[in-house]
Amino acid sequence: MKRLLKADIYRVLKSRLTLIALILVLAFPVLIVFLYVGIRAMSGLSSDMEGMDVLFNANSIIGSAYSLTNNIGLVLPAFAGILVCMDISNGTLRNKIIAGNRRAEIYLSHLIVSILFSVIMITIYAAMTAGLALLFFPFNTDPSMDLGREILYFIATGTMSFVFIATVSTLLAMTLRSVAPTIIFTIVLSIALMAINSVILLIDYQPYRYAVYLIPSFTGNFFNLNSFSLTGLITQSEETSRGLMFAESMLSYLFFGIVNTVLGLLLFKKRDIN
Repeated sequence: MKRLLKADIYRVLKSRLTLIALILVLAFPVLIVFLYVGIRAMSGLSSDMEGMDVLFNANSIIGSAYSLTNNIGLVLPAFAGILVCMDISNGTLRNKIIAGNRRAEIYLSHLIVSILFSVIMITIYAAMTAGLALLFFPFNTDPSMDLGREILYFIATGTMSFVFIATVSTLLAMTLRSVAPTIIFTIVLSIALMAINSVILLIDYQPYRYAVYLIPSFTGNFFNLNSFSLTGLITQSEETSRGLMFAESMLSYLFFGIVNTVLGLLLFKKRDIN
């Protein structure tokens, strides 16, 4: 397992695709923040004008850093899937099996590398986005909330969302074994899950309160003060602790990530490798 993992990490590190991903991760925050700066300038608003901190603030920019349907959120899972497919298309995967490596170890090695790739890249992106946003825009805080804890919750749930989607892209890449379908299905699934969760938050979801357990939570944007809680739905409680929301979101990602991994292992073991 260690030998496979080292080989896969080395392969990803030397890949040009990784370099392209790093360039995009560094470039997107600059483009996004300066786009906001340009819009503010064209609007004729200054930093001391009343209402400016509501229209243009660091919260909204930072809050979208971990979005799975916004710029880099669509790029990284696709890149992670492509890196796995490259190992299949060039015959490396077949050679690993011929060499006597167990399929479970091969799959888990690819999964770990996909997760590491996604987490490192999104962490760099989020840090760049936050730094630039705070440099040019005000950050609004709620005195009644523990800012340090909220930031921790935000980073943890945002990172876990990319861990979850890495399990999806690895599952698709190892079973479909083709770049185009892997990219398409990964992006479509990300958008579909976000759309479903958005709809649940907008409708009268009490009749469907048990169904929400059947989809990943995606409730980690704590900077937007999302009050959605699974336990709150079940108990019909009007007040739900932030810690409970955090725990539910993390457990949701973890549960569905494990489901994806087990499903991927079962499918990969049954597939013929030509």
